[in-house]
Amino acid sequence: MRPSIGLSLGERYHLTRQIAVGGMGEVWVADDSYLGRDVAVKVLREEFTGNEDFLKRLRTEARNSAALSHPNIAQMYDYGEQDGADYLVMELVLGEPLADLLEREPVVAPRKLLPILSATARGLHHAHRAKVVHRDVKPGNILLEHDTRNVKITDFGVSLAANQATMTATGMVMGTAQYLSPEQAVGQPATAASDLYALGIVAYEATAGRRPFTGSTPVDIAVAHVNSAVPPLSSSVHPGLDDVIMRMLAKDPNKRPASGAALADELDALAQEIAEDPLGARSRAARRAARTGRPAPVRHARPDDAPTSARSLDPATPAERPTAAPTASTPDLPDPGAPRSYPARRDLRTNPPSRPTPPRGGPPGRAATRSGPTRTPASRSSNRSSGRPVRSSTTTGQRLGPLGRLSWPLLALLGLLGVLLLATLLSGIFGGGDGDAAALPLLAGGALVTRPARLRTMTDPGSGMMLQDPSHPAGATTTQKDV
Repeated sequence: MRPSIGLSLGERYHLTRQIAVGGMGEVWVADDSYLGRDVAVKVLREEFTGNEDFLKRLRTEARNSAALSHPNIAQMYDYGEQDGADYLVMELVLGEPLADLLEREPVVAPRKLLPILSATARGLHHAHRAKVVHRDVKPGNILLEHDTRNVKITDFGVSLAANQATMTATGMVMGTAQYLSPEQAVGQPATAASDLYALGIVAYEATAGRRPFTGSTPVDIAVAHVNSAVPPLSSSVHPGLDDVIMRMLAKDPNKRPASGAALADELDALAQEIAEDPLGARSRAARRAARTGRPAPVRHARPDDAPTSARSLDPATPAERPTAAPTASTPDLPDPGAPRSYPARRDLRTNPPSRPTPPRGGPPGRAATRSGPTRTPASRSSNRSSGRPVRSSTTTGQRLGPLGRLSWPLLALLGLLGVLLLATLLSGIFGGGDGDAAALPLLAGGALVTRPARLRTMTDPGSGMMLQDPSHPAGATTTQKDV
């Protein structure tokens, strides 16, 4: 029988349009004339008409799907045979397969991916409790509804129930090579852990944008599932998501999640964690602590961000804390609730004390760190009289003088001024008569400069080296221009 538009199956279902073609059959939208609703009809492909093996698989799918009723599994409605071909009537899911989403978005954000994986794991867990193993979990068999984005698992065509005999011959493997578990690749029977491994391949593909194992032939891919290590994910992937995917892809089925329900709960918790910590800082710190053996750092809130009653990590209030009686061997310890105070810098240079230990409630605020005893002039004089070191500054050096107010830069400046004053007086006394301006000192750039004796002799009018009269002859007439 060849499916076509208008074909009537069982005088009830009328095919209207084709929506998908699989390896074993074709999926059509059909009108249920009895109930007046649209349904999905899976019809065996024309080339397999009369093939007893494919007929058995379609009957097995109908039987296994009919035993399952779960919000995340496409519901089976009916089964029939006509003209040597079988057909299944199923719930029509108005949406798209996950494979179409991966074509548009090769890398799916965790906030969108984790709910899909969690719902799929819950649907698989329901099937596993009914002793049904899907054996062909892949993006094409995970349907997403358009409105609610609810997940529906479909195509139990190669599924296997506990009370069914295997339909595979020796050396024959059922499933898709890209999503085949290692135990299936070596010929062992598929289990619930095999479905979780296939779901892990889907999660890896949606997170990395590629499948973990590829090859030129299905056999090469199957061998890679058995012998090759899973390529690591990018460092930008959240550490929690990376850990879950790697455990789902463990070669040993016993190291995978215990069940689909446990995996779904873990994925839901991970989705909440990623919503609160998108970059995975807390997860990375915990993994680093586990690797190094050191405790993970605990982030404390700033004292200014929380009320005083909530700043301490100790639930007991200061009044409720037990206090020990002081003994001679036990020094007085500062109150952990009291604000921190630091000694003055002048004391740190002479006798640096040990750094005070911050209270358990977190680092104090700025106002607390600056609080401390106020120094007065009386206290400074008492320090000098008691023999304590005099304050030394990092910018002006050691204080000098009887009052302790002179520093070496000030003394150097006073000495320079004294030298300049003395040089000025000596120049006025011994430099020549008549208060000649040439004998006065010249100040240039803070240094004393006097004219040399030879220059003073050349410029002295009485030295004979300078003409007394103008250069014009005595009898020469002058004009206004010459003057």
